[in-house]
Amino acid sequence: MPVLMHNKQWIIKCVILFFSWPCLTAQQSFSLPSVAEFKWSFDYDIYLKLANDSSYTLDIRNLFHIEDDKLITRADYILYPVNLGEAYISEIALRNADSTTQATNYKTIWSALHSAVGGGWVHFNNCLLYALETNYLSLTAPLMKRPDTRWKPKPLTQSYKRTRKWEYYVPVKQKEAWKEYRLRLKNDELGEIKSIPPQFINLFLSTTDQKYKKLQKQAEYKKLAQINLVKIMLGANYLSEPQILYIRSAVLNAVKNYSANKMPAVVIFDRFDAAAIMTLGQEGYNIEAIAFRNTSAITASEAEERRQQIQRIINDINTYNRNQFMKRLRNYYYQ
Repeated sequence: MPVLMHNKQWIIKCVILFFSWPCLTAQQSFSLPSVAEFKWSFDYDIYLKLANDSSYTLDIRNLFHIEDDKLITRADYILYPVNLGEAYISEIALRNADSTTQATNYKTIWSALHSAVGGGWVHFNNCLLYALETNYLSLTAPLMKRPDTRWKPKPLTQSYKRTRKWEYYVPVKQKEAWKEYRLRLKNDELGEIKSIPPQFINLFLSTTDQKYKKLQKQAEYKKLAQINLVKIMLGANYLSEPQILYIRSAVLNAVKNYSANKMPAVVIFDRFDAAAIMTLGQEGYNIEAIAFRNTSAITASEAEERRQQIQRIINDINTYNRNQFMKRLRNYYYQ
């Protein structure tokens, strides 16, 4: 019996490892469509046209707003939800070209994903977000489901008490997730969850299970991904190797199949009445284009000054994130 059990565990592990090795070398090179026209048309509408002739009208009320751009923050990192840049996607493919480097026992999602996608905390989160948006990563996937068991640790541990009613390794039901979030907040255990944008947290806390199902029916994948990112981070400490390998595999498969037709990410800088198309590169955030509200009301020199101010803010944020990352790298991330 022990031999059979050992063989069964070995087979399961081999299957998991097999599916955790997506062949990124098979990814075909592509170019993301360039922006042909980008303007703030009316008070609430932004017009965006790409070189492939696809065009979009975006309501600024549905976009990500950057309200605190002065680095006065309690967050350890500053996270903006932006698209992955073309060069960064290619770098991930090169990083994972040798599949033999992936047969590793990972203890945390961070260590598993950092070895795959590089970069810092913002890269980690944006890659997770993209995998969630595209449904390559599902919180209710078979490998995320907890086994039915009557086993109890003796003595009872805090982690057991907090997760014993969860059906999955992360808190999928909103009430479960709210309870875990409030416990973390009360005990000052939020950790890097503090770096998740307040907009995501507010959406997570204001969404009931009924509203969550409505978002699913309406195919609101961006909002669902923002909520699910919070849930993953709430359950991160309770994951074991199969779940970590599954998440790693899902993220790499999402990047491998990155859509060349993906609409650019637009964010709003409220202080400057500006909309910016932003991407994420290996070194941090990049600004691809900027459009101002009421361009006829500002001079060319005023517009240029605002562009330079916004660029300085992004440079400072990239430096801040990089310094925070390096400060904590040895002490935390490779545990």
